[in-house]
Amino acid sequence: MLRQIILLPLLFLTTSLLLRAQDIQSNTEGLNVHLYGSLVQWSSTFFDQLDESDPNGIGAGVRLGYGFNQRFEAFAQYEAQTLKFKSEWDINQMGTLVAGIRANFGGTLQKVRPFVEGGYALTNLKIKPVLLNARFYEFQLKGPGVWLGGGVNYFITTQLAINGRIGGTFGKFNSFLANGQGFEDRPDVRTFRASLGIVYFFNQ
Repeated sequence: MLRQIILLPLLFLTTSLLLRAQDIQSNTEGLNVHLYGSLVQWSSTFFDQLDESDPNGIGAGVRLGYGFNQRFEAFAQYEAQTLKFKSEWDINQMGTLVAGIRANFGGTLQKVRPFVEGGYALTNLKIKPVLLNARFYEFQLKGPGVWLGGGVNYFITTQLAINGRIGGTFGKFNSFLANGQGFEDRPDVRTFRASLGIVYFFNQ
């Protein structure tokens, strides 16, 4: 009788712990919104001196995602950075629009969910003034590229996660204006980015 009195609470406690361990810890299905701060570094073989004068930037972005299931998610994001650190620019800013697909790993019983992603990126760069042939110009550049990235979501709750991510783009500017005048040159551009932010999942 005494053994039964001792074993029953132990059995109940063990069962409760096992059930708790099986609770859902994360859920990537459905709509989610991601707000983040970002760091960027850009480079270009064509603009070998312009990028070296101020290669780093800081900014913020917003991302909308929709998880079809626990594995695959479509997303669109926009981020903007200022590149005014070293030199005395009137304007030095970059904006990037991305649409792509993310592959999430792990399952709903895990708080930590790594991912990789890829997509299409459209980058805009505006710099003023740029000294060229003894004249000052405003450069406006726009062009497509490829986005590749990866990172991890750490779920605080099933609906709220901390997101850390690294990624980058590579492509060419197919629109190059200097004081509104078009150039035929198609400068190359590469970026490396790191971000940290918060994601909210509307999946309840």
